[in-house]
Amino acid sequence: MPVYLYWGEEDFNLQKAVKQLRSKVVNPDFSSLSHKILDEPDIKELIESVQTLPMMLGNLLIEVRTSTLFFRGKRSVAGSDPLMQKLTDAIEKLDSRIHLLFVSPVERESGKKIDSVMKLVKTIRKTGEVTEFPAFKFYQEDKVLGWIVKQASEKSLKINRDAAVSLLQDIGSELRKLDLELDKIATAIHPRNTITINDVKEVSSTNENVFLFAEYWLKNDPASAICELNKLFEKNNPLKIAATLQTLTRRWLKIKIESKTRKAFEIAKIVNLPPFVVEQEMKKLSKIPEHRIFALRENLKNTEYKIKSGELPPETAMEMLIAGFSG
Repeated sequence: MPVYLYWGEEDFNLQKAVKQLRSKVVNPDFSSLSHKILDEPDIKELIESVQTLPMMLGNLLIEVRTSTLFFRGKRSVAGSDPLMQKLTDAIEKLDSRIHLLFVSPVERESGKKIDSVMKLVKTIRKTGEVTEFPAFKFYQEDKVLGWIVKQASEKSLKINRDAAVSLLQDIGSELRKLDLELDKIATAIHPRNTITINDVKEVSSTNENVFLFAEYWLKNDPASAICELNKLFEKNNPLKIAATLQTLTRRWLKIKIESKTRKAFEIAKIVNLPPFVVEQEMKKLSKIPEHRIFALRENLKNTEYKIKSGELPPETAMEMLIAGFSG
């Protein structure tokens, strides 16, 4: 009785497992007959599908996408309902040629868990498998780095630790974004297959320049900041640059305030960054007065207003921000 429940916060790994199961079960020559997808079906529709026999020889994969069925308080049908009982009975009597897959993603950082005492969950666990795909926690940078190395290997690439650390710092821990960045780097370095830290910085140069520009701005070095800003103008809309600065100044202020009473490990959980990144930010911010970060945020808000209202050309407004004339 091949029954599966895939759930969790890490959508990339979850969807990867779904694709692997599809390739294993579905005959590509008859995919329209051997693969059925149900989006948020009601219980009656689900029962009917489960009880339907395959139309031809071979397997049938029924893929059920649901965000409510397995979570307490969100189900449209109670576990004691006769329909739910009928569904569990149907799963227990499932034809051996039918592979029933429930796909239940969870919002990141929501803390939601499937209802493990629910009879439907127990039935799936007894007759098949229940697999969680959790997102990496804020303190698990070593595991993320290990994932980067493994994912690179699956793409026939090698990546050294320094390069993996740089990629994590630039992109963050969302696996889908990291995977896309690895693809970009692979294309850029072809035919080489070893990724160095210079490769990461070169391919991610836009992000790198934004962070470098922001540091000059933070440290009140307008000449260097404007030089980097002009480089950014070549590939970025000024409002996009301003939006990135909003994110950075918000992060700086949060870390600066929290560092008065908390350690890097605690702050990392609050701002959802690896502890080693927070430690670097704390060191950088130690010599920056809190009132300067407040002023930067206020000036940035005024600059965005001037751009959106048409009061000033975008490039001019950003240059005046760096020069300190936007207050």
